[in-house]
Amino acid sequence: MFPVLLQIHSILRWVILILLVLSIVQSFIGWIKKRELREGDTKLWLFTMIFAHTTLLIGLILLLFGTYGILSSGLPEGVILMKNTFYRFYWVEHPSGMVVATILITLGRAMVKKQITDPLKYKRAFWFFLLALVVIILVVPWPWRESIGRGL
Repeated sequence: MFPVLLQIHSILRWVILILLVLSIVQSFIGWIKKRELREGDTKLWLFTMIFAHTTLLIGLILLLFGTYGILSSGLPEGVILMKNTFYRFYWVEHPSGMVVATILITLGRAMVKKQITDPLKYKRAFWFFLLALVVIILVVPWPWRESIGRGL
C-alpha cells in the first residue's frame, strides 16, 4: 500500500507544480492588466489548493506510517536525527517545507474572499504562490540531490 501512496504522492508533485505555475502566470497577468477577478482564475486557485492539501495529507501518512515512517520504523540504533542527512530531510525539512508551502497556497487562494480590489487580490495571490513554488522547489527530493534524491 505504501509504495502506491508514494507513487501517487510523487505524481501529484507534478500536478501541483503545473497548477502552481499556471496560478502564478494568471495572477501576474491579472495584476499587471488590472483586470476583474475571473471565475476561471478562482477555480484554478481552488484546484491548486485542493491538490496541495491532498498531497500534504498523503505525505503526512507516509511520514508517520511509510517505509521510513516515524511510527512504523523509528530511528535506527545510533542515528541522531539532526546529524543524519536522510532522516533530517525526510522527517524534518521536507514535511516542514511542504506544510509552509501548503499554507502559502491556501493564503494565496484566500485572496478571493478578501474585501480588496481585484488587482490587489491578484498581486497578493501572485506573491503567495511564487513563495510556495520556491519553497516546494527547495524541499523536493530531486534525483540530483545526493543521498536524499528520488526518481522523477
